[in-house]
Amino acid sequence: MLTLGWTGGIASGKTTALDLLCQIARLEVLDADRLGHELLREPQVRDAVLELCGRDLDDGAGGIDRRLLGKRVFADKELLARYNRLVHPPMMERIRQAVEKARGSNDAEAFAVDAALIFEWGLGRLFDAVVVVRAAQGLAMKRLMRQGLSEAEARQRLGSQLREEVKVQRADFVIIDDNDLEALGRRVRFLWEHQLAPLKRARAT
Repeated sequence: MLTLGWTGGIASGKTTALDLLCQIARLEVLDADRLGHELLREPQVRDAVLELCGRDLDDGAGGIDRRLLGKRVFADKELLARYNRLVHPPMMERIRQAVEKARGSNDAEAFAVDAALIFEWGLGRLFDAVVVVRAAQGLAMKRLMRQGLSEAEARQRLGSQLREEVKVQRADFVIIDDNDLEALGRRVRFLWEHQLAPLKRARAT
């Protein structure tokens, strides 16, 4: 099946756009955030993260307080880099394995990996195409602050990723999210019907 990298910055609307695509086409989706959450519950990884970032992150239920973890690592660039070196390699390997498995399957029309860091991880070439969802100017900041982050915290998180301009340059396809769900739906349908579906047919010949 067609393999897609589905990415965008924090609060770009990428997951909403992917949900809309799932209403149009038969997709299998791997959510990198969910994969990361599962990884943090694995005893070896969990213990290593607690050792690195603080035992007070233990949520008492076999997991990690992810909200507190986020506040801590995004406030300390060195700690964030060390955390990423610990957690990202196993995530990347699992994504590679899942994509390779999907290539030989016809269970769906496409397999999409929903991940904010596809380019940062150097995984762009793993997919038949990479779609970048980009929020209209200032929208991502407003969304993060509505989620309870301060302006400084929102800027820290936005600044921790590759600049959107660079992602757009590297993308095969780009969708703009301007906070109009109906318009976003039209853009997603156009993307599938006029760009991704033809690419799928071309790959099959």
